Amino acid sequence: MATTRFNGATVTLTNADASAIATDVGITSFSYEGGDRAEIDITTSSATSREIIAGFRNPRRLSLGLLLDTPSIANLDGMMEDCDSGSVTVKAGTDCAASSDILSLDVFLMSYSVSAQLDGVMEVQLELLVDERPTG
Repeated sequence: MATTRFNGATVTLTNADASAIATDVGITSFSYEGGDRAEIDITTSSATSREIIAGFRNPRRLSLGLLLDTPSIANLDGMMEDCDSGSVTVKAGTDCAASSDILSLDVFLMSYSVSAQLDGVMEVQLELLVDERPTG
């Protein structure tokens, strides 16, 4: 697999069976949405001013761009069909320095796209939904 680095960042992606889809692959783009919260108006007729509380947070999402020599469409399709979440770990670092985890999450693969480059490397875009279900 390609080792192209995006500021030294790499990703490891596993499916629900903990089988590796990609291991320490360099990423080309990274976007993490922490989820926003809705405002809930709880003002009553006896209130003298508007009363608002924060609602539940929307699901967190992660978008990743990867360059792979040989992406396995079958593995990505299998991850799309998994009922349980897989996992993703994003690490930062350079070849000369120790890497550290930016994030490590249980995720569902929501969509992906693959496009070919002239040099034979495949560009893969992943859209992931963070598994917010309670454990235990």
